[in-house]
Amino acid sequence: MKRLTIVILFIFFFTAAFSRLDRVYSQKFYNITGEARWIWAPHRLTQNEPLAFFATRDFELPEGRVFTKLNVLGDPVYTLWFNGYEIAGRRVDDAHKLDVYDVSKLAKTGKNRIVIAIRAMQGVGGVLAGVDIGPEAENILVTDASWKIYRRWRPDILLRDAPDLSPVPPMLIGEPPIGRWNYVTRQPREFSEPFQRTLLPREVFPVNAFLPTIRTSGGVAISVADPVRARAFDFGFTKGRVRVTIEGDSIVSRAVTVRYAYAREELTRVEWSTRSFVFAPGERTVIDPEPGNFRYVLVYGEKATVDVLQ
Repeated sequence: MKRLTIVILFIFFFTAAFSRLDRVYSQKFYNITGEARWIWAPHRLTQNEPLAFFATRDFELPEGRVFTKLNVLGDPVYTLWFNGYEIAGRRVDDAHKLDVYDVSKLAKTGKNRIVIAIRAMQGVGGVLAGVDIGPEAENILVTDASWKIYRRWRPDILLRDAPDLSPVPPMLIGEPPIGRWNYVTRQPREFSEPFQRTLLPREVFPVNAFLPTIRTSGGVAISVADPVRARAFDFGFTKGRVRVTIEGDSIVSRAVTVRYAYAREELTRVEWSTRSFVFAPGERTVIDPEPGNFRYVLVYGEKATVDVLQ
């Protein structure tokens, strides 16, 4: 009986301690994101198809702000605009951090506008965002059902709504902590550097390359290398943000797979370090949100051209 009592007391105190710890972390996260919810475009997540869309929101800012900061996490790849200006973007890795941008100099008393472009090769991910205007007035705006989702690109959506493009409400995934994002923390981020010049390739030549893929055989996932025609764009050793341009239009999102390389012999190797540029209907160009260091840009399959913004 004595042992049973000890076991029961241990379970009681362990449960109480765990519950308190969970409340502490939940409150800590609430202080970061408030009532924000993860949102996504209405989409069948099991389709495993490329998806690109634009989450938009107009909102009012009051006078007397201490600062104006945007908190954004767009998984897997996002680009952020505020009042028509491109702020920055990121290819999100496993370290899910809420990027914090100080946009005080761009913010206006009254109406403001946020646009977040999201690009997902497999069609799955999440968007979480909020706006802070001071230490005691956090999350004046959060991602929720009031945002609008545009499935088609047109430049004027950076500044105003376009009803003729038929925006739709977002799909609500849920409040943090949830899914693979769990608890996130903040990290200050700088704006992207403005472009000074466009670098064109020195040479463009065909390559017999291999694109790694995962296939399922008999219920077992195996890695294979599919032969594919590709084109290599030689820029010399350089650094910058790659811009991919495609031809034509589509009613669905399209994807272009590329790889950055330093040496010519790397172009025919089977490498997993590829990058996906996902285009929404109406888009002709997509820019990598992050700069890279490379000499060659290898474009698999799709007819697309590449230059580098520096």
